Amino acid sequence: MLERCLSEEKSPSVDVRLVRVVRMIVEEYDGDVGAFVESIRGRERIERGDEDEAESTNEPVLPHP
Repeated sequence: MLERCLSEEKSPSVDVRLVRVVRMIVEEYDGDVGAFVESIRGRERIERGDEDEAESTNEPVLPHP
């Protein structure tokens, strides 16, 4: 029970995470939610592609910055 409470304290609240996402959409994408979503989808496609490529070459996958 104590461990659960400590882990909840370490993770940011939903409100804090929501504020971060909204700020990112407004600042980096000029409020274009569609562009933000597409950028996330594109990153996921790239990561999946890298994982597939690494599996075929047995090389570790390096995270994208």
